[in-house]
Amino acid sequence: MSFKKGLINLRLTIEYDGKNYFGWQRQKSKPSIQGTIEKSLQVLFPEEKIKLIGAGRTDTGVHAYNQTANFKIQRNSFEKYGINKLLYSLNAVLPDDIAVKKISRAKDGFHARYSARNRIYKYRISTEKRAINADKCYYIKTKFDIDLAKEFCKLLIGAHSFKSMCKNKADDHDFSCEVKYAKIKKLKTSIIEFEICANRFLHSMVRAITGAMIKIASKKLAIKEFKSKFKKGEDIKIQYVPANALFLVKVNY
Repeated sequence: MSFKKGLINLRLTIEYDGKNYFGWQRQKSKPSIQGTIEKSLQVLFPEEKIKLIGAGRTDTGVHAYNQTANFKIQRNSFEKYGINKLLYSLNAVLPDDIAVKKISRAKDGFHARYSARNRIYKYRISTEKRAINADKCYYIKTKFDIDLAKEFCKLLIGAHSFKSMCKNKADDHDFSCEVKYAKIKKLKTSIIEFEICANRFLHSMVRAITGAMIKIASKKLAIKEFKSKFKKGEDIKIQYVPANALFLVKVNY
C-alpha cells in the first residue's frame, strides 16, 4: 500500500437505519447519515476538520447494510486511538441507528465513491400485511407474477439510459448506467426481494425500477410496451415506491 507520511486515509463500513434521516448527504438543518458521523468523529478529533466521503448518496429513508466511506486525518491524531479503540469510541458516540462495523487503513488514493466498481441494492416487497418489521418492506395488495418480474429483470441487464426512471434533471454521463445483474426471488415468508447491481445509480433509480416491475408483475403495464419504450428511451409512466424498503447491500471495489 502507498501511504503519505502526514495523513492517514481511513475506510469505514457502516450499517444504518435511514428512517430518521434525510438521506446520506449532509444537510444544513436536517439530520443526515454523513452529517451525524462527521459530528461524532469531530467529538473524537476536535483538532481535525473531518470530511467524510460516502460510496453512495442514499435518499431520505433508505437503509444500508454495508455503506462504505472514507476520511483523512493527521497521523498523530489517529495514533491516539488506533483501529480498535477508534472503532469502539466512534460507536460509543454514534446514535443507536448507525453502527460502524469496520475501520481499516486505505491507500492514499482510495476514494469511497470514485474507486467503487459497482453497488448492490435490495428492495423488499410483502404480499401480505405484516406487523413485525412492516416498516422495512413495501406492502402490495395486487397479485404479483414472479415470472413476469423475472422477464422484466432480464431487460435491465447491460448498459442503458435510465433517464425515464430517475429524478435527475441532468447527468454528466447521459443517464447511462450499466446493470451487471438484476434478480428477483420469493421467500417463504411472503416477502419478495429484488436485487440489482450496477456501476452507478441515478437519483431514485432503484425505486423507479421497482415501481415499473410491480406494475408489470401485477399486469398493469404490458412488458412489451415497457420494453419498446425503454429501448427507445421514451417516457414511461412509473411510480416511485417508498424508500423505507430499500437497502444498500454492498459496495464492490
